[in-house]
Amino acid sequence: IPKLQTTSTLDLLKLAEVLATLGASRQRVLLAAGLTADDLADRDGHISLERYLAAVQCALDLSGSEELGFLVGEHTSTLEHGILGYALLSSATLRESLQRYQRYQSLLGPVLEVELAREGEYVMFQASPIGGYALSRAQLSYFTQEWLVGWNQWMPLIGEDGCFFTRVALGYPAGDALQAYQHHLGCPVESAGGKTVAVFPARFLDCELDYANDTIGAICAGQCEYLRRNLGVGTGVIAEIHNFLATSPGRIPGMEEAASALNVSSRTLRRHLDREGTTYQQLVIDFRIAMAQQYLKSTALPANEIAALVGYADTANFYRTFRSAVGMTPASWRQNEAPASANI
Repeated sequence: IPKLQTTSTLDLLKLAEVLATLGASRQRVLLAAGLTADDLADRDGHISLERYLAAVQCALDLSGSEELGFLVGEHTSTLEHGILGYALLSSATLRESLQRYQRYQSLLGPVLEVELAREGEYVMFQASPIGGYALSRAQLSYFTQEWLVGWNQWMPLIGEDGCFFTRVALGYPAGDALQAYQHHLGCPVESAGGKTVAVFPARFLDCELDYANDTIGAICAGQCEYLRRNLGVGTGVIAEIHNFLATSPGRIPGMEEAASALNVSSRTLRRHLDREGTTYQQLVIDFRIAMAQQYLKSTALPANEIAALVGYADTANFYRTFRSAVGMTPASWRQNEAPASANI
């Protein structure tokens, strides 16, 4: 089974919705990616990155639009990015939100890598494609546009007016589309080569966020930390299943969906798991217990609420399963691990 690299179904759904407004054929885009309309039915589902990139390239070819990424980015809210979106928006200040963004950005999908640096009164984002992906110029432009324009949505959240960036230097030639960049971003834009650099005022860092919530922020950051630590860890089908579960926060996908994401039949997946001496259900239990441990370490939530967060409707069943897996009760485990949670 190949290494699992997926992105949220939501990314493709948003692209399809924008294409519909442009009069482009959604069906042709789905066919180019080897997908069906049913694949878009679950907003919380996942598709392979390879198929998503094929869909994006087909959409770019069909629409003929040099600002498609802007249109999709303006059509997608931060909260729609799942657990990471909530972690960012529940932060106390933009500074804390950006610290979380920099630490957990890999959860958004492995296309762009973003670094932050401060220079006096300004902060710079530096973005470049992650190595290993042969993106076309049009695809790079699409993902960069989508990423850049999304930051304009943060202005009302931090109590500011206007546009987020003061200037942008693109890491690729924009040609005749440069005016479209300036229109959507609301700031001077130039093509400079190298990495894409986007600059905003450092005073934004101390702005408080409208959705600030310490409890929700701690829960979401704890889950993001688990996801970051476990994505890409290990080898073999067990590691791939753990990665798949980790990129489906808030729910537990069934084995059929997991098999589909791995591009194998459920029968083939079951055979692989048999050879490795486990079952899909056992991997789900392992995942739930690991997430429960992360919540116990990073929050003060009572165990019965944590049980519900990790999918146990019956608290007593959660206690039994946790004790069987760990060898102690949730309360005892939390007490033993308390010192280790100081840096979370």
